[in-house]
Amino acid sequence: MTAFSTSRWPLSAAQHGIFSAHQADPGGAAHNVAEYVDIAGPVDHDRFEAATRRAVAEAEALHMRFAVVGCQDVVAVRPFQLETVDVSASPDPLSAALAWMRSDLADPVSLAEGPLFRQALITVSAERVLWYHRSHRIALDRYGLFLMDRRVSELYSGLDGEPFDPLRPVVDEDVAYALSAGWRRDRRFWLDRFADAPMPISLVEGTASPSAGVLRRTVELPRTALEDWAEVAGRCRTSWSAVVIAAVAAYLRHVTGTSEVVLGVPRMCRRRTAALNVPCSTSNTMPLRVLTPPGASLTELAGDIAEEVKVCQPHERYRSELLRHELHVPRLYGPVVDINPISYELAFDHHPAVAHTLAAGPVEDLTITVHGGQGGSGPRIDFDGNPALYSGDDLTVHQQAFLDLLETAPAFA
Repeated sequence: MTAFSTSRWPLSAAQHGIFSAHQADPGGAAHNVAEYVDIAGPVDHDRFEAATRRAVAEAEALHMRFAVVGCQDVVAVRPFQLETVDVSASPDPLSAALAWMRSDLADPVSLAEGPLFRQALITVSAERVLWYHRSHRIALDRYGLFLMDRRVSELYSGLDGEPFDPLRPVVDEDVAYALSAGWRRDRRFWLDRFADAPMPISLVEGTASPSAGVLRRTVELPRTALEDWAEVAGRCRTSWSAVVIAAVAAYLRHVTGTSEVVLGVPRMCRRRTAALNVPCSTSNTMPLRVLTPPGASLTELAGDIAEEVKVCQPHERYRSELLRHELHVPRLYGPVVDINPISYELAFDHHPAVAHTLAAGPVEDLTITVHGGQGGSGPRIDFDGNPALYSGDDLTVHQQAFLDLLETAPAFA
């Protein structure tokens, strides 16, 4: 097993923001991220544990400790054991497995003492196993979880593959960016962009602290839904993701009557960086101003959104929490629209598997996540609401109304 020499590194900008947010609520679990991989077939526990041990050993971000403000300590890799949970005897094994995972998600993590992650293999039946892995967001974001999925899949399947790239170049690159002219240009871009920005509009009144224990409503749509969105996108020469974001903006206009909304759009921030093959945390939520004048069609909104993303994307690395601090505003954006268009195939020794996100970090208001579909399936839409602001009935009503709007998109775009 790899062992890293003990040393002290600076924090990346993403880690700085997450560390500060964690310190404001050290006993909370809002910054846990997690997913489970649903494997359709039996799993050899010893082989799976060997694969996860090797992947965990390669992922340096999982072995950091954060006891000193502004720094992270690299510690030697400690013994890791893949936990085993068997719920196959339960009357409803899947519900029992989900309850176990949600209970674990509610446990806080000590950044100073660790461990920062936990993994378990949950047996649902003789032919179905769930691989659960949870991490603090300071170590892994959702793309980091995907890299772990892919690496464990290839190792378990007997493919040596390429090990993860080292973490230190990612940190050094980020520190250099913070001292660069590029950082200053990005800062000026966002300050100018939001000098006259409106107050963020939500579907509910009031605000609340970010919540870990979110309320979720999930719906799976037929494959034809993607075809419908792509048809609308073709009319304005953009992507279906812009169409979905436009539908969210249109729905906010419909409910609130506003003529401009500010949405949060998560970005991986890994393009042309050292982080492309490094499990770590780099994602940033980019604020997106969207004009929603009365009478504007979905096609017009989608085209405007695509153009806004194109203009803002080169500046996506400037942290949204820094911008909020400089603007002296309690909130920078309203609902978050998280588009996950990646449809990647996972297999463990020829057994197909599908990854399901359980938590992607704190939810301030409402997060709408659209998954592009895996293995030929249709898209899945999650509505995650802060329980201090939304009830389960609220989410159900809003989700259904939003789906109704999406369903009519081809006819009224």
